[in-house]
Amino acid sequence: MVISSEVVLNQLVIHKIADEGLITSPGKIESLDEDLNQLLVKYFFKSFKEEERYHFDLENEEHDHQVYQIVNQIFEQPDSLFDQSVEMATLLARLSQNQNIKEGDFLVCHFEDCVMDDEVTEVIGMFKVENKETYIKILGQGNDFNIISDEGISINKLDKGVLIFNTDKENGYQVLHVDITNKSNSAQYWQKDFLGIEKTRDDYFQTQNLINNLQEFAQGTFQHDEKPEKLAFVNQSIDYLKQNPFFNKQDFGEKVLQSPELIDQFENFQERKQEENPDLYVDQFDISKPAIKNTKRFIRSIIKLDKNFHIYVHGNKDQIIRGFDPDKKLNYYTLYFSEES
Repeated sequence: MVISSEVVLNQLVIHKIADEGLITSPGKIESLDEDLNQLLVKYFFKSFKEEERYHFDLENEEHDHQVYQIVNQIFEQPDSLFDQSVEMATLLARLSQNQNIKEGDFLVCHFEDCVMDDEVTEVIGMFKVENKETYIKILGQGNDFNIISDEGISINKLDKGVLIFNTDKENGYQVLHVDITNKSNSAQYWQKDFLGIEKTRDDYFQTQNLINNLQEFAQGTFQHDEKPEKLAFVNQSIDYLKQNPFFNKQDFGEKVLQSPELIDQFENFQERKQEENPDLYVDQFDISKPAIKNTKRFIRSIIKLDKNFHIYVHGNKDQIIRGFDPDKKLNYYTLYFSEES
C-alpha cells in the first residue's frame, strides 16, 4: 500500500495563489506533532488510486519540464525544498493568472518511508486547495458555552494533488495524480501545463480504455429498441474480463460477439481507436482486475420506463423481449424467468 502508519511528513511549505498574485511563506512549517503528522498524511494520500499511474511526459518537446527538473533537485537535496517550492509556486501562479484559475493554497511536502511496488522510498507531494468548507465550532469553559462558525479545509477530499515517488527517474518517475475539481478535463492546466504528466500505458490503462471503448461501441452499434441487447453485451463483456487473465481479441469475438457481422463492426471500431491512439493495445494484453473494479461502478445496466418502472438487465438478453401494443399504443417488455425471490 502507498499509505501506512510508517509514512512520515518531514517537510511542509504553504504558499497562497491569490487573485492579486503569489503570497509566499517565510519558511517551512516545523515541529508537527505525531497526531497532526498522521492526520495530514491520511489527508494527502487517501484520494489517490495506487493502480492508476502517471509519469512526467519527457518526450513532449513542447513542454519545458520545469517541475520535473525542480523535483530532481529536491530529491538530490531535500533541504532545498523551501527554495524549490517558491519556484514551483511562482510557475503555478503565473499559469493561474494567465488562465483565470481559482485562487487557493499551494502545499509542497516531502515524505519518507513510503512504499511503491514493495520499494521503500521518499515522495514529493504537491497539493492545491481551491475549496473551503464552513464548519461550526462549540466553545466552552465550565458551564459557559458559545457557538461560532469558521471556514476550513475538509480532510475528507482533496481538490488537486500529485505524489511523485523517487523511483524510475529515467522514465519520468512513478506518479499518482488526482484532480477532483476537473473531472471533465475541460481545463488541464494542473496536469498538462503545470506538471507535464500523462497516464502510464500499463495494463490498468489498457483495461480501462477497453471498457470505455466497449461502452462506446455498444452505444453506437445497438439501436434504441435494442437496449436489452446493448446492456447484455456490456455485461457479458465485463464478465469476460473478470473471468480471463488476459484479453485476446479473437477469443473475445468468439465468446462474446459471436456473430460475424458484430465481429467485423468491432474490428473496424478497434482499428479506428488505435489510429486515434497508437499506444492502445487492441489485440492482446493482461487484464487489470483493479481497473474493472474501479470502472464497473460507472456502468449502468438499467432500463428506465417512464417514471413507473426500472428493469435491471444482468444477463441473458433472450429472456427479455420488447414489443408494441397497437391497441394501447404503448411499448412493453416481456420477461421470462424460472424463479422469483
